[in-house]
Amino acid sequence: MVYRLEKTVALVTGAAQGQGAAHVERLAREGARVIGTDVLDEQGEMLAEQLTAEGLKVVYRHADVSSKDDWDTVLASVDPSWGPVNVLVNNAGIGSPAAVSDIGIEEWDRVVRINQTGILLGMQAVIPGMKAHGSGSIINIASSWAHRGGTETGAVAYVTTKAAVLGITRNAAMNLSQHGIRVNSISPGYVRTAQVEAAEKNDAERVANDVAKIPMRRMAKPAEISKAVSFLASDDASYITGIDLLVDGGINLT
Repeated sequence: MVYRLEKTVALVTGAAQGQGAAHVERLAREGARVIGTDVLDEQGEMLAEQLTAEGLKVVYRHADVSSKDDWDTVLASVDPSWGPVNVLVNNAGIGSPAAVSDIGIEEWDRVVRINQTGILLGMQAVIPGMKAHGSGSIINIASSWAHRGGTETGAVAYVTTKAAVLGITRNAAMNLSQHGIRVNSISPGYVRTAQVEAAEKNDAERVANDVAKIPMRRMAKPAEISKAVSFLASDDASYITGIDLLVDGGINLT
């Protein structure tokens, strides 16, 4: 493992499971000090304990990304000896299967609060420290569905909010580059998380059909998305800002 993030303090949202947990582990193994946040406290604390037992620098904090107060509390809790957060991975997100014709406004608002407002609040929380430090990397997790429109059956709120991630990323990159802050997004395709594996047990045919659409004929492992996260977090991406990196096995080619 290359220790290219040794002087980095990273904050990862949605860190208790799935892709977020993989991002926490990858960044920590590359030398970063990592704060993981989530609302799934038992799982988040267990992950932090496991990685800390290996000698990695990881702490867990409870946070609802749609709450400004939670963001303020998390930032205030960072060990001063660590220094300011200079990498933010806005990973937290939720889905909704509802279609444009029948989604309720409460469900719509809930997805927007987490997937869209949560990213804005996260950036606002870390920007002052990054400006003071003169550098930083913000990585927003979008989705290949933001490029493709989702499915024929629904997911209008999810697709819409992930498309908004692309817009806020580009706008923030334009506004923050002068302060040495890079802002990029990653659009994963189908990723084999525990949630996907559970869905596969209930509807194996649908999942198999999804995989058949991928030119590489397999889903990504969470760790493969984390490699892209660690790249954009590092100085290897020092002249990259405002991009969306598709990590989708080629599905957007179809």
